[in-house]
Amino acid sequence: MQYRLNKRYSDYASVHEISKLALSISDQYQIEAVMIGGSLLGLVRDGDLLPWDKDVDFAVFEKDVEKTFALEGEFRAAGFECRLHYLGVRSNQSLDKGKALLLELQRRLNDINVENCQVNGGLLNLYRDGDLFSESQALSMLLNTNDIDKMSEVKKHISDLGDTYLNIDGDFTKGVILITDEWRINLFCYHQNPDNQDEFGWSDLNCDHWFSAPLFPAHTLSVHGMTLNLPNDFEGHLLARFGKNWQKPSTPQFSSGRVEGWMQLYKDGVMVDYIVHYARGEKTYWFEPAANVISTKGFLPATLEDTPAGKLLMPVYPEIFLSEHYGDWKTPVKSWNGAVDNPTIVESDLAMQAIINTNS
Repeated sequence: MQYRLNKRYSDYASVHEISKLALSISDQYQIEAVMIGGSLLGLVRDGDLLPWDKDVDFAVFEKDVEKTFALEGEFRAAGFECRLHYLGVRSNQSLDKGKALLLELQRRLNDINVENCQVNGGLLNLYRDGDLFSESQALSMLLNTNDIDKMSEVKKHISDLGDTYLNIDGDFTKGVILITDEWRINLFCYHQNPDNQDEFGWSDLNCDHWFSAPLFPAHTLSVHGMTLNLPNDFEGHLLARFGKNWQKPSTPQFSSGRVEGWMQLYKDGVMVDYIVHYARGEKTYWFEPAANVISTKGFLPATLEDTPAGKLLMPVYPEIFLSEHYGDWKTPVKSWNGAVDNPTIVESDLAMQAIINTNS
């Protein structure tokens, strides 16, 4: 079995409008979203967003984290798909709740005759280790349906467990997301690739996950004292998804602590990221996915400027960030040539400990 990840983005024309729409929501709540990353590079050097940039990045700072993450419902009402990322170590109690929730969802789906199986990291950890990984962010299941009426029934059937949202992209039903006080569970719809009838899988935000063999019918198996629904050829699936070392235990990045990482928004082929920045003295830490450290002056102060993407908060001293991340950033290029091997990147756990052990 082979695995293929396909990322979908829009044409360039949509990027400005989607960015403006996202900011129109966060601006209502006085959230200071400062342009960073390759988006900042294009605006400073070329006067506009880079033509290949379909992933727009903003920094939000610690004082605005709760307000930013609380806007998920409003972003969804505006047509965005949303994903919130937290990083760090979960408690054993939280891990037990996550495992119990997966098993309860499996039971409820069985009760309404929706064939289902475990997928992604949850499948790997439950099958291999008998428990969830301490740094698990979200959990996933795959449902053998993409009928919108059936998914609406699923949404109703699990609504007492937390907040539920139906994800639909045009006439393509992606699934249902369940959000509890501690966990986010994606219930993905199973699809045959419309462009390649030999591929099967699911879609999540801008990513299509395709496998070269059917994932259903599911197999029910007793694993570590749990009765689990597993994908067809589940070990072949794990090998394809996670590589030849899938049986090797996961290596933790963090020793302790848990913080907000970033919010991803996706609409009409454009990704907008609100990345949380933690200022500690003369350093600013953030995770994407490693932790970057840079002089705070690289982002602050910021000033509101008119740009082709509307009024944006721009760093007053952008050259500090750009020179550390993009090498010879002043030289125009016709295609993306990547960030430099940034000497300011530190290990994730060092950043986590700096964040949680130092007063902001």
